[in-house]
Amino acid sequence: LYFRRTMKKGLISCVSVCLLLLIWQLIASSMDQPELIPSVPELIKALFQLFGTDTFYKSISATILRGISGIILSLGAAVMTAFLFARYELLYELFRPLLTIMRSVPVISFILLALIFLDPEGIPLIIAFLTMFPLLTENLTIGIISLRPGLSLMAAQFKINRKNKLIHIYYPQLKPFLFSGLASATGFGWRAIIMGEVLSQCAFGIGGEMKRAQLFISVPELIAWTVIAVLISFLFDKGISRLTLVTWNIQYSNGKPEKEELPHPCPIEAADVTFQYDDTKVLSNFSYTFEPGIIYGIKAPSGSGKTTLLNLLDGTLKPIEGKIISHREEKFAVVFQEPELLSHLTVLQNICLPLASLYKQTYAEQEALTALRIVEMETFTERYPNELSYGQQQRVALARALAYPSTVMLLDEPFKGLDKPLAIRIIDRIIERQTEYKCTVIFTSHNQEEIERFASVIIRLPIIN
Repeated sequence: LYFRRTMKKGLISCVSVCLLLLIWQLIASSMDQPELIPSVPELIKALFQLFGTDTFYKSISATILRGISGIILSLGAAVMTAFLFARYELLYELFRPLLTIMRSVPVISFILLALIFLDPEGIPLIIAFLTMFPLLTENLTIGIISLRPGLSLMAAQFKINRKNKLIHIYYPQLKPFLFSGLASATGFGWRAIIMGEVLSQCAFGIGGEMKRAQLFISVPELIAWTVIAVLISFLFDKGISRLTLVTWNIQYSNGKPEKEELPHPCPIEAADVTFQYDDTKVLSNFSYTFEPGIIYGIKAPSGSGKTTLLNLLDGTLKPIEGKIISHREEKFAVVFQEPELLSHLTVLQNICLPLASLYKQTYAEQEALTALRIVEMETFTERYPNELSYGQQQRVALARALAYPSTVMLLDEPFKGLDKPLAIRIIDRIIERQTEYKCTVIFTSHNQEEIERFASVIIRLPIIN
């Protein structure tokens, strides 16, 4: 089907080009002024004549080199600037007017000013940078600001390595902003480079050749160079489109072929912990010692600090008063309030990603499948998150936590969206697993039956007025 669609689009494009050439030929024949409006055969002849000249390949290479250099220079500067802008809002607001001015000023103004102060040979590259940099910076800044904090938190909690974090957490989220910016920037930048070459009359370059053809009133040659410029621009666009299709594999560790021996879980103590959001206090002088190997169920109304307590225990949040005392070697596996799955990875890959920092691929996939059987999702390994219901996504998130080697599991409403019989079956399997591994489990739930069936100890958080 994809091949047929591609062939259809290609055929339509060919018909369109042929129609344009026919119209040009009809106009040239009716005007009968070959010096000013050459016929299609004369244009084709002029184009082939260019291929036989020494300057043709030097000029093509010079312009392409300027274009690639401009893209690399602009993209590198835009990435660094965008990270600074996203991190420091004041800096972004301070320099945003400058970016707007750079986008708004006509390219010709940049070129004319550059002709006064700069060496002509360097002008096209500088103009390319001034044209592309603001577009890329704006897009990337918006993309970085739009990054989902939940995915970054998930990556931190599961200790996903830097390479996988870059190519599977950050890059997929920035990809739409990056490539839409590149498409716009190269479109403007390519034209700016050629315009700069025309006005600065570089020794080599498509724009310089077009200027010389214009001086000698060689219309066929001028149009031939224009056709070449359009073709190269088209190939650049196609190249960027191809880059969007590139996918990255999960990078697995070359280390442990099997599960490592985990340290024995230790008590986790909350000592007079107080926490508040702005003026809203959710925990006040909370003290409790979570003993190792116990399943704790936390029960409280919405907004009473259940999720906050879990975030304090794993170190995501810091108490404003009191302290959390835990062993530094504790390893946490977490189920968040939302599944926080990666849309570009399959169910199996979502579970394997945290394991990739620890194990070889074969063993990681084996552990992932074992966890998927516990939550009855083993037949969905090749599905993507957007093909699953919310309850199924929640089960995948639970399987990810079960597969990850941990001494403490923090589960925030892990059975939300599951029907009662399924939830009971999964709870019974997790209890059986916990009997073997002896990890500490701390979970929250609004469902009284879930808490009574799953928890060995029930903690009721006080309501803070």
